Amino acid sequence: MYSAAIVDLDGVVWRGRRLISENVEALRTLLKKGVKIVFLTNNSTRSRLQYAELLSHILDTSVSDESVVNSGYSASVWLRRKHGERRVLVVGMEGLTVEAHLQGHRVLDYESWEKAEAVLVGLDRGVTYYKFAAAHKAIVRGALFIATNTDRSFPVENGTEPGAGALVDLLVSSTGRTPVFDAGKPNRWILDLALEKIGGIPTDRIVVIGDRLDTDIEMASRAGLDSILVLTGITREAPSVGPRGMRVYRNLMDAVREGIFDL
Repeated sequence: MYSAAIVDLDGVVWRGRRLISENVEALRTLLKKGVKIVFLTNNSTRSRLQYAELLSHILDTSVSDESVVNSGYSASVWLRRKHGERRVLVVGMEGLTVEAHLQGHRVLDYESWEKAEAVLVGLDRGVTYYKFAAAHKAIVRGALFIATNTDRSFPVENGTEPGAGALVDLLVSSTGRTPVFDAGKPNRWILDLALEKIGGIPTDRIVVIGDRLDTDIEMASRAGLDSILVLTGITREAPSVGPRGMRVYRNLMDAVREGIFDL
């Protein structure tokens, strides 16, 4: 049985602005019964604190920002640990800018692109040609090109919308450069950050929960962790084959009812 879980957000807790009620109910049950949960998302639009506040409201319990890992945090930590505090240009939203600041990086305005030592690229709903041009010139000039993730789409209420990977692809096309680092799932780096938050629970007691085979489930498989694929997000039908250790459920409440968690 599992006593800890690493849980995705988009496609598991919500689709766009709509909560996925069966999964939310299941998460409330797990938290109430003492299952350790770390939320792990490739979405960098909100900061970890913003996600924690939102999840606290949704789940009717206190969720700490230390229980959240997102790709903006992952990218910013990687840059600090590998290259120190840097001057960065951000193609992304407030959450990515906040996480970069919290890791000691100096976020530049777009007119100062020549000073950029790194370019962080995440989902940006306010993206403009002006932003892209600044990022393009900084990357061509030699700034580190860092992707928060390369998901080309993500689930919303009535289908999917373009993800950060679609924006990364535009810069790859224009600059002829590929990112020096992809900070999102299925990269082992972001999983290790989540495992740091879980602490000393044995890996055979930890399960990864997500809606995507190519990110959540692939990440778990590479690390030798068990996984749960819920059919509430990107993946809508059970795959004919899957990696060892993967279970498939219509929703997370079905998994809770089956008794696979240590409640």
